[in-house]
Amino acid sequence: MEMKTIVKKRSPAEDAQCENGSEHCEPSTGAAAEEKERGEEPKAENTLKPGSQIRPVVSEEEVRKLAERLYGIIVLEMCELDSYDDRNFMIQADSYVKNPILKSICSSGYVMKIANSLDSSDESFFHAQNEIMLHLSKRGIKCPVPVQNIYAKYHSLETLGESKHVVRLLEYIPGKVFHGVPHPDSLFYQAGQFIARIDSALKSIDKELVMKRQSIWMLDNFPKLKDFLYVLKDEHHKDIVEQVLDAFERRVIPNLSEYEQGVIYGDFNEHNVIVNKKPSSGKEYEIVGIIDFGDVCYSRYVFELAIAMTYMMLEANDLNTGGLVIAGYSMIRLIPQHEKEILRVCVAARLCQSLVLGLYTATVDAGNQYILSSQTRGWSVLEALWNETDKDILVRWNSIAEEYLTCSS
Repeated sequence: MEMKTIVKKRSPAEDAQCENGSEHCEPSTGAAAEEKERGEEPKAENTLKPGSQIRPVVSEEEVRKLAERLYGIIVLEMCELDSYDDRNFMIQADSYVKNPILKSICSSGYVMKIANSLDSSDESFFHAQNEIMLHLSKRGIKCPVPVQNIYAKYHSLETLGESKHVVRLLEYIPGKVFHGVPHPDSLFYQAGQFIARIDSALKSIDKELVMKRQSIWMLDNFPKLKDFLYVLKDEHHKDIVEQVLDAFERRVIPNLSEYEQGVIYGDFNEHNVIVNKKPSSGKEYEIVGIIDFGDVCYSRYVFELAIAMTYMMLEANDLNTGGLVIAGYSMIRLIPQHEKEILRVCVAARLCQSLVLGLYTATVDAGNQYILSSQTRGWSVLEALWNETDKDILVRWNSIAEEYLTCSS
């Protein structure tokens, strides 16, 4: 998502990578009637009220005390990481540990994640995130590993100010985020492969862990974006978003049952993907890991692909990049033709979510400017995509994918 660096106190090792650990908001709205129309049982929802302040109010000193009281560690250095509605702190800890469960200190450091009050009202979802991270880690996919506190728990509910917030400590993954590093075609191809690998590994996860998860960031819930259109002051932008909403409701929603479902990662963006330089090359980067599991849910695989394509195209500022992502993804999961035919609409829908909800979040957190940093590029990419026809852009993406795979082989 759109990012701004908020630096407080940073160790030299963090100069190139302090964005590791980002999250964004999850303003979810209720629409049980829509679920009934699709033959689904209404789900329990936590609804963000316009103007609600849900971001944790916490000082550096309070974070230090939380680290010592809950995890038995002494903070040597700290810097705050980017987020939408949460607070995330990069921590370097003293080697002396008072937590009997924590046998040694992670040399790369930790991220203390303090969730917003809305998400914190559902502790079960944090249990699900912890289970998923441990699951992926055991299967060779590098991701943050949760640390047990002195009570042998992977999270706790703490009162900070006037609200309760879930607090967790995760091992930090060293590296850089995808955003801003050199991007040869091979890196976007890797991105498609990597997200498909994640979904493949998640197939053995019990879907009940995340079945109840509802967020306006889920593409299943894209029609609920209508509740936030009042933040759009540009009539041309508003018109495009309304056209995308109409197309999604006509072409995607009525056919949801036709698209293959599973547990998906849900937010494969350029700030959640971790890269490092290849050992064999001093210049080329490769994808090594993934962070931020706040959008894991039970949804459609075509939505996962569309989300990944969205952020990779935004990063490249080039619609053609979508074909490279498709090339990598298709090496692990075959993309049915009826899913390919809705990719343009689904990518446009994700762009609309990112742009509109970014503007919305800025109205309740004016000081958090990182959420607006990709507005100009985002609208430009959305307009260019929406000016294409489904047929033309799909032919283009398929041609790029085929050409890349042919040259690579």
